Amino acid sequence: MKFVALISGGKDSCFNIIHCLKQRHELVALANLHPVDKSQQELDSFMFQTVGHDIVPYYAKCTGLPLFRKEIHPFGSKNVELNYTPTVSDEIEDLYDLLSQVLKEIPDVEAVSVGAILSSYQRTRVEDVCARLGLVALSYLWQRDQLELMHEICEASQTDAPGKFEARLVKVAAVGLNQLSLGKTLPEVFPNLMKLHKMYDVHICGEGGEFETMVLDAPFFSKGRLKLLSKEDSPSRENDSVYSTRLNVEFEPRQLSNLDLQAHINMLPQPKLLNNQWQELYNHLKEEPVVGLDPVDRNYKAEISYNTSVSKIGKLLFISNLHSSSEMLEEQMQDIFKQLDSIFSRNGSKSSQVLHCTLILNDMSLFPRVNEIYSNYFDVMKNGPLPPTRACISSILSNNSLVQLSLISDTSMDHANNKNGLHVQGRSYWAPSNIGPYSQVIWLNNDYNKTSYISGQIPLEPATMNLSTDDAKLQSVLALKHFDTLKTTTNTPNQLFLTCMVKEKGLISTISSLWSLYCTEMAYESDLWMSKMDDPQEILIIVQVNQLPRDATCEWTGTACKDLVVEEEELDGCTRELEKLSLKNSKEISVKNPKYQRKFITGFANDMNELIQILEALPKSSKVTLYSHPKDIARDFEGSTIEHFPVHSVYDYRGQFYRYGYQAILWYE
Repeated sequence: MKFVALISGGKDSCFNIIHCLKQRHELVALANLHPVDKSQQELDSFMFQTVGHDIVPYYAKCTGLPLFRKEIHPFGSKNVELNYTPTVSDEIEDLYDLLSQVLKEIPDVEAVSVGAILSSYQRTRVEDVCARLGLVALSYLWQRDQLELMHEICEASQTDAPGKFEARLVKVAAVGLNQLSLGKTLPEVFPNLMKLHKMYDVHICGEGGEFETMVLDAPFFSKGRLKLLSKEDSPSRENDSVYSTRLNVEFEPRQLSNLDLQAHINMLPQPKLLNNQWQELYNHLKEEPVVGLDPVDRNYKAEISYNTSVSKIGKLLFISNLHSSSEMLEEQMQDIFKQLDSIFSRNGSKSSQVLHCTLILNDMSLFPRVNEIYSNYFDVMKNGPLPPTRACISSILSNNSLVQLSLISDTSMDHANNKNGLHVQGRSYWAPSNIGPYSQVIWLNNDYNKTSYISGQIPLEPATMNLSTDDAKLQSVLALKHFDTLKTTTNTPNQLFLTCMVKEKGLISTISSLWSLYCTEMAYESDLWMSKMDDPQEILIIVQVNQLPRDATCEWTGTACKDLVVEEEELDGCTRELEKLSLKNSKEISVKNPKYQRKFITGFANDMNELIQILEALPKSSKVTLYSHPKDIARDFEGSTIEHFPVHSVYDYRGQFYRYGYQAILWYE
């Protein structure tokens, strides 16, 4: 893709450009925001580095590319919420105008390079602008290990090849960094940064505002570099230990060839698809095909349509099995959302409060048309940021049903400030981006346990968003790695529910072995896995469906939480202990806090009578997701709180076949 690079002159924005080039994107322009008062170096913007902005105009000469610039004013951070929504006079709208101008003059630009490493504040704002302009954010430094990243930058700075990366400190604001640090290159200060990191937890890449840099040379500076002539240090503001300098430079012409650039790109390390930890798991995983089961009938049509179920369980509203009998797909989708709006109206809720959706299609070829209507309904411009998480599959529906929708919604009065999550839309090495109307993870701020709903994860290569190789074993491991990455990033290690959906039954034993390795076995096989806490193996439900997005082999989705038990003396409330139901072939997990308690139950059954006994044993304050082949459900359970999830077959964590699998949530206050 052709891309424009947002540049401040700092190391991150420039180093990310090199990674964009490594991913075979084409740099066609640069863009920069600078203070309206050009004599002012530090604007104290919440978003943009302005120190050294006087050097940025040289970059047009260095690269031979057009440089687009726009002024920003002091106090331009009007909206400082983590998840940004368009705000009049905010400096982010200046960024929108700047990139709009780029598109006007270079209409074939498709992407934007942004150097965010840890700042969700920066990332969400650039992604908001990109989404509005139909651009892709390229954020290849996002969530990178800072020590590893600084090593790479220093290696790129110390090569003998022409066009080596040169970034110098222009501002310091951390213990152990002072006026003597100004003007030094990153390799020169790296040993001191390592020491300060160990002693005071200083961010090695300066993500805590410890320092800022200016780049004087880079591999994409094909027309010349900047030669440092002198520096003018500014005195520290009284008692704040902040030092800055102005670099005096001159343009030094030189010509770099494409071969010079390619040499740097070839030397640049790229994070592996599987890091060392996950590569070890992959090496321990064996593939053993399942035998003895008949092939599935992917053309089977269910004879029963399930009734819509609406229930309020604790603080959540569950709406399940929404479908339509209309003939055309678009009519069915419109009818489903009309039903949904009516249910919201009766229950005092709205679309912006939806946390998670399960979307089942009769045929995956319908997805583009369904997604367009779905996107309009959950449009972030109407509902605000953080669309619901989503799992999407193709499976068995009735003859006339093309779509079935089930969802979970918050019922809090202060829903605007209650919903939180992770909605990363930029491409990176971290995990697949979510381009569209769904988040990776959603949780509620008023949930002390931080129960989180995680979108279905398929084996995409994050940097390219292409499906990984045809190696089914690798796809299984990679999809689970993505799921684990989301849990790790959001600090929700306790797995409550987990469903793995597969396209072919031959993968079931591989999934079973993979889950066993992940849960406990790898901790005994590798030191790299010793820090991971054990997961309860019994919570996994494996189901076979017709098809998955992008024709993936598997998809992992589920629910996790930060803490199983939260105790705060100042919170008075529910003290009732949940009784263990002791259901056969089931696993119960209790999640407690002083306000309310929940139980998450995963179980299996082999005949209808056993299933009915289980459903009757569950209290009314429960919601059930039932996985089964429609032919094994002789009737709908009218008046129940069941979400029907039609599948071809159901297996437990050992790969053992069952007719029914279920997940039940119980809530007590």
